[in-house]
Amino acid sequence: MGFLDDAIGAVKGAVLQGAEGSAQGVLNNVLQGSSLGGLSGVLGQLQSSGLGDLVSSWTGGGQGLPISADQLKAALTPEHIQEIASSLGMDPNSALAHLAEHLPMLAGNQAQS
Repeated sequence: MGFLDDAIGAVKGAVLQGAEGSAQGVLNNVLQGSSLGGLSGVLGQLQSSGLGDLVSSWTGGGQGLPISADQLKAALTPEHIQEIASSLGMDPNSALAHLAEHLPMLAGNQAQS
């Protein structure tokens, strides 16, 4: 029974990892098509809004610090938030939560490339 449990656990892990990668891929595509200028534009906007330490924690190879939806809301313009939300098919608060969840990993992945 242990082998079967291990196999099921591995499959679940692969599915969850694939879903995580897919969510990041969708978000990356949305940002690339936005007026922010892609992921680098979003990171630049965060840096100019006083969140450079967070951005550095994602892109510098260290432990990525979390960002909150409220921090994103303060750093991005309402127009940018609405644009991202519309592209994701979400309301603005859900889009900010989604962005807060995936942005650190997305930025870290890009920095490693």
